[in-house]
Amino acid sequence: MRVRQRRHFGQRRENVDMEWWAILLIIAGLLLAFFASGIPVAFAFLGLNIIGFAVWAGGLRGLELLVPSAYDSVATFTWVAVPLFIFMGQMLFQTGLGRLLIDQSAKWVGGIPGSLSLVAIGSGTLFAMMSGSGISGVALFGSTLAPEMSLRGYSKQMIYGPLLAAGGLAVIIPPSTLAVIVATLSVQSVGDLLIGGVIPGFILAGFYVAYILVRGHLQPHLCPTFAPPHITWGDRIKALALIAPLGSIIFLVLGLIFLGVATPSEAAALGATGTLVLAAAYRRLTWQAIKETLWATTTVTVMVFVILLSATAFGQLLAYTGVSRELSTLVTSLPVPPIVIIIAIQITLVIMGMFMESVPMVMITIPIFFPIVRALGFDPVWFGVLMVVNMELAAMSPPFGLYLFTLKGVLPDATMADIYRAVVPMCLIVLVLVIALLIFPSLVTWLPGLMLK
Repeated sequence: MRVRQRRHFGQRRENVDMEWWAILLIIAGLLLAFFASGIPVAFAFLGLNIIGFAVWAGGLRGLELLVPSAYDSVATFTWVAVPLFIFMGQMLFQTGLGRLLIDQSAKWVGGIPGSLSLVAIGSGTLFAMMSGSGISGVALFGSTLAPEMSLRGYSKQMIYGPLLAAGGLAVIIPPSTLAVIVATLSVQSVGDLLIGGVIPGFILAGFYVAYILVRGHLQPHLCPTFAPPHITWGDRIKALALIAPLGSIIFLVLGLIFLGVATPSEAAALGATGTLVLAAAYRRLTWQAIKETLWATTTVTVMVFVILLSATAFGQLLAYTGVSRELSTLVTSLPVPPIVIIIAIQITLVIMGMFMESVPMVMITIPIFFPIVRALGFDPVWFGVLMVVNMELAAMSPPFGLYLFTLKGVLPDATMADIYRAVVPMCLIVLVLVIALLIFPSLVTWLPGLMLK
């Protein structure tokens, strides 16, 4: 019975005789009304799905089909990676391993303008390779580095901007929770999409470093030179040896996926176990840390899974009513080069990101954009990484970026105006990366092509 139900969703019923564009306008209007009313995103989409299936999928029969569809949407092995990646980030944050990474990294940077901002980016890159949570990164760097940077006379622009950028790297550099969500909802290889984000993530970190170095050279008063006292090469070697074991987490996740030894879900389980073992080995594993980690992981996972449940049903609603097919046919028949359509999609995502959070954007756009991308013949892994980069931009973009309010939460004395001004250069840098990936798709596709499968 369940197989027949899923097949039924993939076909358009004859009694759905309303024009597809009218259905799309109604869906968009209902979403805007739900969002404006303050209903949580997950429940807004759930309400929309109930209305849509009741109206366009045969009334009560449509609602009956919605139940097994909702179950199947979350009862998928690939979703196991999501709570495990969240667990890794929370464990690093709650046990203080993330702060250890920052403190030891600081011993390697000093004597140049902007050194503490560089510490943020360097630590953020390493943290991103062990955590799939951008929010945890922003909270960690904001609570640990911001007071020291302020004490050393750094301007607010050179404090808030680099801290937001450092935390946001976890969205692109695997293990990325959002990459798992995008890959699964768009029905493509999770491993390919995770590995595809490696080079773009490192390039973005390099762009941030270049920006800090150039601005520190041109405006040294914004980020005064700071060299930790009495730091010898012996101290640096000891610092490197202290944080080197954390590299095993990177190998357990990225290395095993790249070598084809483990699936993303299996690698996530190994990474979570490795994080737990290392926390115990560093003598930072306390019952309080375990309790806080499990509570935060459960809270975020439940929220994400409710949203994913609604997202899958939303995609099926668009497919059932014919909106996805008709919109894809219309767009692909436009008398413009295909790359122009991709650029227009990126512009749309950038604008949406100014007003929406990442996960709702994924829910709305994947069922609409990916059929178009596939019909145009573009690589879905390349476009998936482009979308993930745009999701990072959305989380950083004024006025409603989630990371902006996260930073405000850990730095209550900071004003939103100062945070907005500081993050604008970082948003422009992310846009430069988007342009680079549009021009050079191989930056995404080259590394997945080398994977052992």
